[in-house]
Amino acid sequence: MISGLDKEQFKNFSLLTLSNFFFFCNFSSFFLLPLFIRGLGGDEAQIGYIMGSFGITSLLTVPLVSYLIDKFGRKNFLLFGYLLMFLSSASFIFITELDYKIYLLRLVQGVAFAFSFTTAATSVSDFVPKQIRAYGLGIFGAFTIASYAIGPSLGEFIIDNLSYRAFFIYASIFSLISFLLSYFSKDGKFQYSKESFFKGFFKIVFSKRFSPILLINLIIAGGLGSMLNFFAAFLDSEKINVSAFFLTYSITVILVRVFGGRLSDIFDRKKVGVPSMLLMAISLMSVWFISDLYSAIFVSFLFSLGYGMLYPAMSAMIIDLAFDDERGKAMGVFNMSFSFGINMLAFGLGIIARDQGFRAMYLITGIFVFIGFVLFLFSRFVNVETKSNEN
Repeated sequence: MISGLDKEQFKNFSLLTLSNFFFFCNFSSFFLLPLFIRGLGGDEAQIGYIMGSFGITSLLTVPLVSYLIDKFGRKNFLLFGYLLMFLSSASFIFITELDYKIYLLRLVQGVAFAFSFTTAATSVSDFVPKQIRAYGLGIFGAFTIASYAIGPSLGEFIIDNLSYRAFFIYASIFSLISFLLSYFSKDGKFQYSKESFFKGFFKIVFSKRFSPILLINLIIAGGLGSMLNFFAAFLDSEKINVSAFFLTYSITVILVRVFGGRLSDIFDRKKVGVPSMLLMAISLMSVWFISDLYSAIFVSFLFSLGYGMLYPAMSAMIIDLAFDDERGKAMGVFNMSFSFGINMLAFGLGIIARDQGFRAMYLITGIFVFIGFVLFLFSRFVNVETKSNEN
C-alpha cells in the first residue's frame, strides 16, 4: 500500500491505475501502426497524417470531457472512453487499403483517448493527497509506461508470426479489460463545478496561471511524439530491432518514477523538471549519431531518463496550480496541450522526415525542445495556495 493512502483510496487508486495500464497497452500497440501503413504502401508523410489525425478529435473532445467530468462526475465517462477504444481498435481488422476508413478510425480513437486518459488521470488525482501527489501520479504514470514494454513488443511478435488482423484483435482486448476493471471503481471526493462550459474551460486555457506550463507541455509532447510516432519506422529503416526502444523506454521510466518519483515532492517541481527537459533535448539531437543497436539503446535511455523525471513534476505542477473545482478542466487543458504536441506536430514532422530524412527531423525536434527548456528555465509558476485568485 502506498504510504499516505487509506484502504479505500488505495483500492480505487489501484483499480484506476490498472485500468489505465491496460488501456495504454491498447494505445501503445498502435505505435506499430506505421509498419502497417508502410505495408499498405504509405510513405513518411502519410504516416504523419494518419498518426496525427488521432490528435484532431482528441483535441476537440478534451474541452467537452473536462467540462463533463467536473460537472457530473468521472466514472461513466471513463467507461464510455474504454468501450469506444475497444470498438474502434477492433475495427482495424476491416482496413485493407489507405482510404478514408483508416483516418475515420484514428479520429474515433482520438475521441476515446480524450475520454479515457483525461478522466483516469483526473480520477486518480482525486485520491492522492498533495503531500504525495507527484509520487502518486508518478506511480500512475509508471504503470502507463509499463504498457509500452508489453503492447508494442508483444504486438511486434504477433505481427511477425501471425497477422495484422490478429494484432488488432490483441490490441483491442486490452481496453475491454480496462472497462471491466474501472466498472468496480468509485468517484473520489471533489468539488462539482458550477461554471458554464465556455467560461470554465477556456478561462483556464488563457489564464496567466496556466499558459506557461501548457506551452512547455506542448513542446515536451512534441519531442515525445517524435519518438512514439516515428522512431519505430526510423529503427526499421536502419535494420535495428524496433523493440529496443520500447523496452529501454519502459524499463528506464518505470525505475525512474518508482525510485525518483518523490523528488519533486521533496524539492521544487521546477528544479527537477528543467534539467530533465534539457536531457530530453540532448537525446533527441543525439539520434543523428545512431548507427547500431547499442547506440539506439543509449539514446533511448537518455531520452527515457529525461522524460521519466519530467512527467511526475509536470503533472503534479498542473494540479498544484488548480483550485478544487478546476481539477478536471486543468487536467483536460494539460492533456489537450499534450495531445496537440504529440499528434498535431506529427503532420509537420512527417513532411520533414520525408523530405530531409529522419535524422534531420530529430535534430530539428531537439532544437525545438531546447527552446522549450529555455522557456521553462525563465518561467514563474504560482501555487494556488500562495495566490488564491488569479484568472
